[in-house]
Amino acid sequence: MDLTLPSSLVEQWELLAEHVERLSDLELATPSARPGLTVGDLVDRAARSALALHTALASEPASPALPASPALPASPALPASPAVVSGAAAPGAAVSDQTRPRAMVRAAVSAATADLTALRLEQRDAQDQLVSRAALTPDGRADLIPFLTDAVAEAVLHGLDLGVPPVRSALRVTVRLFTTSLAERAPGRSVELRVPPFAAVQIVEGPRHTRGTPPNVVEAEPVAFVLVATGRLDWETAVADGRVRASGERADLRSLLPLPSWR
Repeated sequence: MDLTLPSSLVEQWELLAEHVERLSDLELATPSARPGLTVGDLVDRAARSALALHTALASEPASPALPASPALPASPALPASPAVVSGAAAPGAAVSDQTRPRAMVRAAVSAATADLTALRLEQRDAQDQLVSRAALTPDGRADLIPFLTDAVAEAVLHGLDLGVPPVRSALRVTVRLFTTSLAERAPGRSVELRVPPFAAVQIVEGPRHTRGTPPNVVEAEPVAFVLVATGRLDWETAVADGRVRASGERADLRSLLPLPSWR
């Protein structure tokens, strides 16, 4: 198991919660970078995602030697999220109490952080047993490692939507997840995709490159790659401003991005 996954999640969510606590009422009501959503809407989505993470991890019995995770304070206005990666309120939904979004995020993040801290203790004391651990999602039991990997990417995306730079370890996990997903979607060896310093993969069917400089190369900054891979940044815009550099006749990846499961 990747020993950085729980730590990355804790760091990323704590950074996001601290950012949300500093938002003013006026900032919560302003339009966000996501079309049709206010900053408050995005905060609400983040709270639901953190709550879903807590629910999924708390549903798996912890070791008797570990303290139970604290319960999340009841919030009738916060229904259970359908999945870690998709909790959302209706676009443009009004926030009746401007203090509620900040409180929801802090409560949900605190609960999820307690679960992740317990998980880190289990890692230290019984790492072999964690491979068989599972998280309980609305779709059923999920293997813990891929579940946490997806959860890291989700936390990074919530942060980017709110203007929170990702922590390095969480960004690394997210970049590697998305480059692997792209390689599975477009297997091949005709294009080399580089996202330094975190990943380099070969993708796209076509003539195989065997020596020297690859004829088709795409190189992207990590955050820009994450934004393009999830439809938050247009390929054309990223290429035009230099955050993505593409050379070669097969290096145009517009037909492959964004990744369907992360739109």
